[in-house]
Amino acid sequence: MSTLDSHDSERRDFLYIGTGAFAAVGTAMAAWPFIDQMNPDASVKALASVEVDLAPIEEGQSITISWRGNPVFIRHRTAKEIEEAKAVSIADLPDQDARNANLGDGTPATDMNRVIEGKEKFLIMLGVCTHLG
Repeated sequence: MSTLDSHDSERRDFLYIGTGAFAAVGTAMAAWPFIDQMNPDASVKALASVEVDLAPIEEGQSITISWRGNPVFIRHRTAKEIEEAKAVSIADLPDQDARNANLGDGTPATDMNRVIEGKEKFLIMLGVCTHLG
């Protein structure tokens, strides 16, 4: 075998590998929309709910569940924790708005505005990472 034949053989191998890689990437790109269409759309995800039985959570205990890929922290507050939360001055809070969809804009973030009446003993918080999104 001459050096010319060896060079052609290496070039041919490179072209086969390059063509195969190009075809694999093209097939994957063509198939992606068909695979992606099987995912639930945003309206279905928005309606996703999780039911949690709060009865077994003892006073002072916290649990963590997952909802739509985010952690949800649930705490059964003690009477002391409830009183301490009610005693916090609005001026001491970094964010003084309640941001409760059931209340109007600009509603102060008092403990009463952040809980459901009659359910004050449970604190439910969505854990959203502020620096990673």
